[in-house]
Amino acid sequence: MTLLTRDFHRSVRQARMAFLDAVEPHRADLFRYCRGLAPTVWEAEDLVQETLLRAFAKLAECHWDVKDARAYLLRAATNLWIDGQRRAGRVRLEDDLEPAAAEDAPPAAEVREALAALVRNLPPRERAAVLLKDAFGLDLDEVATYLETTRGAVKAALHRGRARLAARGADAVAVEGRPDGPSAALLDRFCALFNARDLPALTALLLEDATAEVVGMVQEYGREQVEKGSLYHTMFGEEGRPRAALLEYLGEPVVVIWYTGPDGVDAVEDVLRFVEREGRVASLRYSYFCPELIEEVGAALGVPVRTNGHRYRA
Repeated sequence: MTLLTRDFHRSVRQARMAFLDAVEPHRADLFRYCRGLAPTVWEAEDLVQETLLRAFAKLAECHWDVKDARAYLLRAATNLWIDGQRRAGRVRLEDDLEPAAAEDAPPAAEVREALAALVRNLPPRERAAVLLKDAFGLDLDEVATYLETTRGAVKAALHRGRARLAARGADAVAVEGRPDGPSAALLDRFCALFNARDLPALTALLLEDATAEVVGMVQEYGREQVEKGSLYHTMFGEEGRPRAALLEYLGEPVVVIWYTGPDGVDAVEDVLRFVEREGRVASLRYSYFCPELIEEVGAALGVPVRTNGHRYRA
């Protein structure tokens, strides 16, 4: 049996951390792009993480310098997004059809103002085309390369997308509910035990095969790993007297973790999201290293936040 040793793990981890440091200047743009594509902040962060994994792995296949890291990330995100939408049957053949004439005029001022909020109402290809061209300033040929289509098809998608944005005005973006969402009762119990620092009882809320993820940093499999890892560290290994509270974000119960900063100011630094199965916790995800997500959720909840960057520092 071949073992992936600790030394091998360490070398991979070091390479990945070096990659994350190299692309750090572009993380905010990557999230902004993914947030424009995805219908929810959670799916946007998922797309960010999948993009980083894909981009890191694909570097092993590159035999040339990546001269534009932002373009490299945006292209990886676009490919993942379009592939996912195609598998879900949301990218139609007619999205690639070129009309006889399509305008390449800049969007009107009112369209630009509405772009960030409304672009998620557009069909997938139009959504990506408008974001890449109007929000990130790529030229038509670059957008065509990202979308694996023609310049004319991009012009058509821009024409349709801009027209739809202008027509829709301030329509709300529909957000689907979570079929696997946890009950408020379970999360209220989680918060009470967390604040009581009762680690054994808190661990008992987890299924034996529960998983936990500190998004972008740590993955844990099984109750024992979660107990000795993220749960213990969050309860006892952090300064600032962390305490949990149950709040509701867009109709979904979530747990936020408050910390007292060195200045004595309380702020939310983490948002936990759960999956429930058989009345217990099947998985939990910490957003401690997802600053853009925390800022968006915090703004919606009306609570002060404090962010921790995109990764832990030794």
